[in-house]
Amino acid sequence: MELKLRDYQEKLINDVRQSYLTGHKSPCIVLGCGGGKTVVFAYMASQSQNKGNTVWFLVHRKELLDQTIATFDRFGIERKTIHIGMVGTFSRNLDKYPKPDFIIFDECHFSAAKTWRKIIDAFPNAKLAGLTATPCRLDGKPLGEIYDDLIEGESIKNLIKRGYLAPYKYYAPAVTDLTSLKKVRGDFDTEKATELLTTKAVFGDVIKHYREYADGKQTICYCASIKHSEMMAAEFCSHGINAVHFDGNTPKKERDQIIKDFREGKITILCNVDLISVGFDCPDVDCCILLRPTDSTALYIQQACRALRFRKGKTAIILDHVNNFERHGLPDDDRKWSLGQKYEKPKRFNADGTLKIKQCQNCYAVFKTGVSVCPHCGYEVKLEKQELKNIKEIKLQEIKQKRRKEAEEIVLDFTSPEDCKNLQELHAYAKRHNYKTGWVWYRAKAMGLIK
Repeated sequence: MELKLRDYQEKLINDVRQSYLTGHKSPCIVLGCGGGKTVVFAYMASQSQNKGNTVWFLVHRKELLDQTIATFDRFGIERKTIHIGMVGTFSRNLDKYPKPDFIIFDECHFSAAKTWRKIIDAFPNAKLAGLTATPCRLDGKPLGEIYDDLIEGESIKNLIKRGYLAPYKYYAPAVTDLTSLKKVRGDFDTEKATELLTTKAVFGDVIKHYREYADGKQTICYCASIKHSEMMAAEFCSHGINAVHFDGNTPKKERDQIIKDFREGKITILCNVDLISVGFDCPDVDCCILLRPTDSTALYIQQACRALRFRKGKTAIILDHVNNFERHGLPDDDRKWSLGQKYEKPKRFNADGTLKIKQCQNCYAVFKTGVSVCPHCGYEVKLEKQELKNIKEIKLQEIKQKRRKEAEEIVLDFTSPEDCKNLQELHAYAKRHNYKTGWVWYRAKAMGLIK
């Protein structure tokens, strides 16, 4: 098959080429999940090989390695001086492979790890290219110590708009109270999360909502821990839904067979922790179930977008049972990435005190504000308690600010408080003499201005 690039992929490659021409050595290239990152880099690797360069194309998981090799084979790209492998393997055997002129890192938001840095430090003269949909570490810290130029390609929002990714519906029916969760090493405590999420009531709610919103659809279910994933798979099976758990300890042969069966539709729900959060290419996934609360925006986007691979007529379903959307926004939100600044999570509220993202109180659908009824079920959109509280506080602050401004504008030529005729003049007099607010109240009461 001939490798044909889409227009945005061609532009991205030209931008990378220009980056090198202007003196950069290690650009970080951003392309939304499902935008064809492997295809872009396969093309770049092939072009570099044609120039006589030795290329290392490195991934961090076995599943991604198999997919990458399959991509090269599908497009008939010979691997004469292209070496595809895993980061861990290459970092332990630096002398075993020909010295690279060009190193490509897939999913480069992991490249601050020691194994990745070992490779980078060993070949300071090699050109570097990192590709990711989320250019920040899992803790939100930037990647500026490794990469020297940020090149942003097509966003998830535009990929959906242009028909390269599937549209989606997002539902967030909470299944338990997670307010007691504490953080451990930067993310939520998985043991505590497992404890909260492995009750019969929770299992029942998850299966109920799957039946309601995605019944029969091929689904990836992201769980808080291996124990949680195993129990969730067993519960689905007990309700007649073919589900399988697998993890990093599952034997290779068995893992390969599970993925094969899942791709062929023999398995309906694939339960895991984060084994297939990154780069798992499966166009037939119609639904993602989020059962792992996370404070990592990168992990959230990688998981939530697994269902967005395009298929004609498809609308993906995302079931967020742990309210990750409240921490990170929606998967296709525009985000401000930086190599120098830590990624800042979006604020939940607009300047007027209303929520930026609303949740329907009837069907649990999640959507952008600006509509009077739920776009999914037509239920009236009402202000929540916190929104009403915010609006009241904003109005109160506006009143106070107005009074302060009016007081500052009053020009007084009074020698004593008795010259003041109203509250505004008393406030202005108090401000000029650095009196406390209580003094105004006392004088106003004495003057009969307040009861």
